[in-house]
Amino acid sequence: MQLSLNLSITRTTLLAFAIGASVAASAFIASSADARRTVVLAAPPSAIGVVDLKTVFDLLPESAEWDVKVQSLEAKFSEEVRARKAELEQLSKEIEAMAEGPAREAKLDAARLRKLQIEQWAGFKDLELDRERSLKWQAIYRLVREAAKQLGVDEKYDLVLVDDSSVEIRTQRGQNAPPLETQAQSQISQIRVLYAGKTIDVTQKIIVQIKNRAQQTPVTKPR
Repeated sequence: MQLSLNLSITRTTLLAFAIGASVAASAFIASSADARRTVVLAAPPSAIGVVDLKTVFDLLPESAEWDVKVQSLEAKFSEEVRARKAELEQLSKEIEAMAEGPAREAKLDAARLRKLQIEQWAGFKDLELDRERSLKWQAIYRLVREAAKQLGVDEKYDLVLVDDSSVEIRTQRGQNAPPLETQAQSQISQIRVLYAGKTIDVTQKIIVQIKNRAQQTPVTKPR
């Protein structure tokens, strides 16, 4: 009886030891797996700034310089148009005063040719003005883009966006205009910023960047 009791105790001890060893082994394996597992850290918060392009375009001296050039071309063009219109009117009066005949027909043909030439010239001038207006926007946009990049480097901004959160959806009816719903959907699809707090507005910083750059490095002025 005593022997049987001793054997029972021994078996119980061995079983407990085996269970403990199994648990320890499992814990060791789990800890080893945790040690090998790659630790993923959360990405740091990004520094973001927004820019009101309209304000930048309105306040930059370069924008005003381009406006002066374009307005000068427009005034010159308008004056030339008036001169050519007066020329055609004078030709018309001369033709009306002439008697029917070959001379009148020849003068009429010359007037028609001159009118065609003036229309072609006017079309060319319109293209010239359109090109200058386009060059203005391209030049100012490049200045803003370069300033945004420099601001990001200097002040550690990760992202600088155009603030279009104040854009209003506008629709209008017209003979060839798309449906109002399509107009609204199209405008909404182009909006990128729904809200931007004043604390991340870097518009004035961009303007300062551009002005400082202009003082340090001469920029190409409109000719």
